[in-house]
Amino acid sequence: MVHGFVIHTVGAGPGEGPELCRVLYSHLFGCNLLDERLRADELALEKNRARRMDQIAVVARQTESMCLLRRQVSGRPASDFIIQSVDEPVSLHEEEVGMYGLGAGDPFPQEMTVLWMGAFSLGFSLICDSLDNLTLAESTLRMLVRYLVDSLKLLTNSTNVILRADKIHLSLDRFIPQGHLLFLNHQASQALEKELNNVMTL
Repeated sequence: MVHGFVIHTVGAGPGEGPELCRVLYSHLFGCNLLDERLRADELALEKNRARRMDQIAVVARQTESMCLLRRQVSGRPASDFIIQSVDEPVSLHEEEVGMYGLGAGDPFPQEMTVLWMGAFSLGFSLICDSLDNLTLAESTLRMLVRYLVDSLKLLTNSTNVILRADKIHLSLDRFIPQGHLLFLNHQASQALEKELNNVMTL
């Protein structure tokens, strides 16, 4: 089962200093139920949310480091920002995909595997249980990133990620319902994307 999904910046933008990457969107599956149980205890709820933010930040920084290292090895610029036309399809760099493991307690209670994908100025991280089908998880991540980048035009401006958080959440709900990975062939993924496009325009 997928534990979470994170979108964050990769590299400093034009005119920006070398500060840590910024988390633009995150979703941890199953946290709403825990929040409901803790709602009566505001202090516990606040601590739990702060812990989740720290966990997400660890994943974002680690993924950014992996992506920047991959770019350095391949000779590409660390900060890869593009001016993206609204009507132009994006060609993603297929080599900017990888995975790494997180040990128990660092930062999650149990072992996790993170699959990541870089898309110019953005990084996408899929946090999975260590026993998940990683081939299926990678395929899902590729489909999801390609859909988000092409359909929501996330690369035209990083604020698009924040402004379209509801549509990103809706896309997650279809591609990874309640954190479950789906076996989707090309025809099924096209049908799902078409259904999503119809919902987005409502």
